Amino acid sequence: MLISELTTENLTDEIIDRVLFDGIEDTGEDVDCVIVLGSTKASIYRVPVATKAYHAKRTSKLLLSGGIVNGCDKGHAEDMRKKAIELGIKPEDIIIENESQNTVENMLCSLLALQRTFWINRVRKVLLVTTTYHMRRSLAIARYLFPDHIHIIPGPADDNNTKRDNWMLSEEGRIRAESEVRKIINCVNDGLFPDFEV
Repeated sequence: MLISELTTENLTDEIIDRVLFDGIEDTGEDVDCVIVLGSTKASIYRVPVATKAYHAKRTSKLLLSGGIVNGCDKGHAEDMRKKAIELGIKPEDIIIENESQNTVENMLCSLLALQRTFWINRVRKVLLVTTTYHMRRSLAIARYLFPDHIHIIPGPADDNNTKRDNWMLSEEGRIRAESEVRKIINCVNDGLFPDFEV
């Protein structure tokens, strides 16, 4: 079944699970940079995944992506920077992208940051870190917007309520998972990225 064939009425738990979680694993490859997408809880769930890759010497740079959203005092990237330094990342190894307001802008602004740091033609692989249930849409957007020569590896970060094995067990987890699948359907229907099979 294609994403474009899904509707609110035909979303089963099995389909939601396949859309959000099938094939979303970190390969463990070395990368030129880890891109961490911001959120209000990114410092709790996403930054530790990125710092683990850094300390394992899979990369020497973290790109923290996220601006001020919903009137926060400081941007998501600045919040993540503080946590990354607490977790042992050298400040000079952190790239800040603090203009983006949503997932599409995370990718576009991160591309500019990669260009300014490395030259985009020299970037071969990036590890994209976001919450696991948000990974499918983030990967699809990144793979559509990034140049073809950049291989994007998923770096899923589990939170408490939307892990593959528990999203369906709480109202909060279910609402988030169903909402995310609807966003994926809308992205396909709006032509933000190509349709795909689930």
